[in-house]
Amino acid sequence: MEVRGQDEEFAVGCILSIKTTFGEEFQAQIIAFDRASNLLILHILLGFLFIKSQDGVKPGSASGQKRNIRLLKVDYIKEFTFSGQGEDPLDVKKCFLDLNTLQAREEAAIRQAEIDAERIGVGVTAEAQSIFNALSKTLPVRWDKTVIVVMSEVRVSSPYLPESVSGGTPGANERVRKVLELEKRRLQSRN
Repeated sequence: MEVRGQDEEFAVGCILSIKTTFGEEFQAQIIAFDRASNLLILHILLGFLFIKSQDGVKPGSASGQKRNIRLLKVDYIKEFTFSGQGEDPLDVKKCFLDLNTLQAREEAAIRQAEIDAERIGVGVTAEAQSIFNALSKTLPVRWDKTVIVVMSEVRVSSPYLPESVSGGTPGANERVRKVLELEKRRLQSRN
């Protein structure tokens, strides 16, 4: 969509009814418009979000007092109509940040990053990491330096062959050996 000469229609605070090329229909207030990237920053007005599906047009979710912000390239706007001028969306006195929710999200992200970091072997080959990843899809695994510990009892040492499996019950050993054999075959077929 061409926006030159339509600056007043993309002014901060304007409320637009928008239809996108994706079949979405919603009302939004303009927070900002970046001419260089042709990008609108919109505050979606939740009571007015409609999603077209095979079952017809359905209202979108309107959960609590949350603000849904969306970045939308103007090229993806099929059509729009000016619905009015709202209050300044950038008024600092009316902005609300739920610090408890933000802190909880930060803590969850840190915990997830720590979990992800523990899944990366230090001083191991790419093949060893691939074997670890394959085992982790179906079994609880962790690294103990360069040894893969499966189900807290079975240990797989370098060179990570079925013969390298030790500890645990015979059934657990057999299961780990099978996964190792399959992963080794998969890695060899890839090379």
